[in-house]
Amino acid sequence: MRAERISLCMIVKDEEELLPHCLASVQGAVDEIIVVDTGSSDRSAEIAQQYGALVVGFEWCEDFAAARNAGLERASGDWILFLDADEALDRAAREQIRSWTSVSGCDGLFLNIHNYTGTGQQGVTVNPVLRLFRNAPEHRFEGRIHEQIAAAICRGNPEAAFHVTDMVIHHYGYQTAIVERKDKVNRNVRLLQQAVEEEPDQPFHHYNLGVEYLRVGEAERALETFGVARMGIDPAVTSYAHLLFKYEVRCLQHLNRWQEALDRIDAALELFPEYTDLMHHRGVCADALGDADRAEYSLREAVRMGPPPPIYHTEEGIGTYQTWYTLGRLLEGRADLEGAVDAYVEAVRAKSSLLPPLYRIFRIMRVSGQEHQIPELVRERFALSSEEATHKVLGILEQSRCYDAALQLLSGISSQPSAEMRERLSVAEAMLQIQQGRWNKARLKLEPVQRKKGLLAISSARWLERLEWIEGKEFNGDDPLTLWLKRSSQVGEGTNEESAVQTGRIAGLRATKKKDMNSSMGVTVAGAEYDGWQALGLMMEGCVQSGRWKELHSLIQMCRQQLAGEGLSVRQSVRVGEKEKEMEGKKENGKVSDIESFPGASDTLTGTSWLVKGLVSAADHHLEVFAQHADGQRHRCWPVVQHIRLELPGADGFES
Repeated sequence: MRAERISLCMIVKDEEELLPHCLASVQGAVDEIIVVDTGSSDRSAEIAQQYGALVVGFEWCEDFAAARNAGLERASGDWILFLDADEALDRAAREQIRSWTSVSGCDGLFLNIHNYTGTGQQGVTVNPVLRLFRNAPEHRFEGRIHEQIAAAICRGNPEAAFHVTDMVIHHYGYQTAIVERKDKVNRNVRLLQQAVEEEPDQPFHHYNLGVEYLRVGEAERALETFGVARMGIDPAVTSYAHLLFKYEVRCLQHLNRWQEALDRIDAALELFPEYTDLMHHRGVCADALGDADRAEYSLREAVRMGPPPPIYHTEEGIGTYQTWYTLGRLLEGRADLEGAVDAYVEAVRAKSSLLPPLYRIFRIMRVSGQEHQIPELVRERFALSSEEATHKVLGILEQSRCYDAALQLLSGISSQPSAEMRERLSVAEAMLQIQQGRWNKARLKLEPVQRKKGLLAISSARWLERLEWIEGKEFNGDDPLTLWLKRSSQVGEGTNEESAVQTGRIAGLRATKKKDMNSSMGVTVAGAEYDGWQALGLMMEGCVQSGRWKELHSLIQMCRQQLAGEGLSVRQSVRVGEKEKEMEGKKENGKVSDIESFPGASDTLTGTSWLVKGLVSAADHHLEVFAQHADGQRHRCWPVVQHIRLELPGADGFES
């Protein structure tokens, strides 16, 4: 029996950046490639030919269906697969596609389009789309834009059968950078408005136009357009009806018309009772209306339903991690912190790379006095299968100020560490002790590292100097940050400039690159030194934890002055006489512009962030004290205080 051949048909214009990825993804999966070029001015045609494609020139006439059909005319395969240049066939689909076409008795096969939007890190939407169909002369695309093939197939064979597969196509075309570069939205709106003028009774045009309006935030206009589309369809037989209802709900939510959104959902659930997305949004709307019981019931029902059947458009995580996280936030707002933690745990178990639930879990347990239970919870509920995963959890614990829990986990991070790893772990533990204000314990970890003269000896020595300063002791060394702290504090006490000048070797200090302030534990374990602002943040945290309020106040004042541009100049940081002349010479030669008061001092964004963290930590501490009676019993205002503490600014794990 002859193996059935597959033809890939595409249309492109100026796609040299994305086209190689697309064509590489189908190697071995198709027998021929037909690329219709609608007027590229770049290397698109040349790249297509390098991948063995037949390139067909086509004069663009504002009609996607016409361009697609030009490719079909040249295709010789038994099946047609069509892709765009900003798409790629998933690796698993590449291996499965021939099996599907060889055993399928269907006229067409649906593949799941995974659409990546925004920066590409906000999750994906999943949409089943007819992308693979039998090649026949009567099978031709229809529609100026958002062209369709199903109508032609069904017209030729009213008994035509279709099947939804689990094969995946990745679509990157609606990521922000690509949309802006290609001006996709304006192009789509223009063509759809033209299509509406030509076929005003075609609801699919109105539906697609509404999608574009919603994409750019014109919710009122989108809702009106969706309404026109809804009046022209029979929901029982229209493939996109479920999505039309969901988009109307999203418009109403955007407009804060929550009751209308809820009514629309209830009506849609009568038609699509298996559509989990509607049940999830039912919970969101009920919560917005203050009906917490109905909101909780709806979200739990959505979790019970799980992801919707593959015929429905959905968003990644609906019925699993997205719904669990939404439920957790709802329960947290109801002061059911135990239930919230359970929901967040399920969210992480559903998607192990998800960070926000971990931040909420650790923060809740710290605020509710259960930090000591975190190590047991982590060991029992999460699978830390790698050192990288453990480091990630340690970093989140540090940012959530769960230092004792981090120390417990840190002690078991490696059963037989190398000498270098022991030093790295010692420094990591010292950083956690510093944030707890346990200066002596930190010193005991840092001193052996300094004596061994290894890779971390210099950074350990500098931290020892900082501890000397914060405890009011004399020190000898050349740590730029500590020298800046001493000078700034002396100037603040009213001494003259000359007494603030130190003998430290700061002339060669260069601005260090900004480190990721959201992964400081990982940086420490890896052995890198903290930047100046980050180090100041750790010290402020330690002052709060140890009750050194005078030192905290001094640190805050010095940081504020530095951020306001009132900090000491570089000239005040060097020895007078020959050293000052040396600096003057470098200044004249333009070589001193990148010298800072301390590492990272010029990064005011990071500085402001760490200053705010210090202030939040202090406020959090005072609220905690207020919540306790002298006899150790909780104050009657504890629930309110606890709520305030949970809402204080803090790291949350969301991408910025």
